[in-house]
Amino acid sequence: MPEILQGEPLLSAVYDFCAVRSRGRVMPRRADIDPVDLPRPALPYLMLLDVFDGGERFRWRLIGTEVVNRFGRDATGRFGDEVLSGEYLAFLISLVTHVCRCRAPVYSHSLFRWDGGRTLATTRLFIPLGDEAGVTQILGAHAFGTRASMPRTLSALLRDARQIEELAREELPFASPE
Repeated sequence: MPEILQGEPLLSAVYDFCAVRSRGRVMPRRADIDPVDLPRPALPYLMLLDVFDGGERFRWRLIGTEVVNRFGRDATGRFGDEVLSGEYLAFLISLVTHVCRCRAPVYSHSLFRWDGGRTLATTRLFIPLGDEAGVTQILGAHAFGTRASMPRTLSALLRDARQIEELAREELPFASPE
């Protein structure tokens, strides 16, 4: 397990699950990931993205219930640019394109700030799914800071973020590229 995932039980469980299923390849294929086999406590914190144009555009195929609760909306079936705008959309596109370009899991830790001093800390692991032709989907897992720090109006949570500070981003390859 990569050092940065120590102390992140949910993210490390998802990483280990996918590492086994990658079978020595750079990334697992979608067919290697059966949601029934994923660690049960992780399911509410997962999402699955379909990626297009090298990650420049993405659509949420699936969003876990806790991700919906924390971000205040269910964007299942919608494209990122239909739901988000501004700094947060740019941040997510940069993360998704990074995963597509490096073809390796990417860990990110960020802090969202709102007027009034409210914050939300989140760590995430984005795992590419695909084959030699490239990344077709991304399995994402989120871990969140305390609910007490969140803005009270969840419906506008992401659109109202005044600052997004990424505290860490690190590639966590399963295997060396051939």
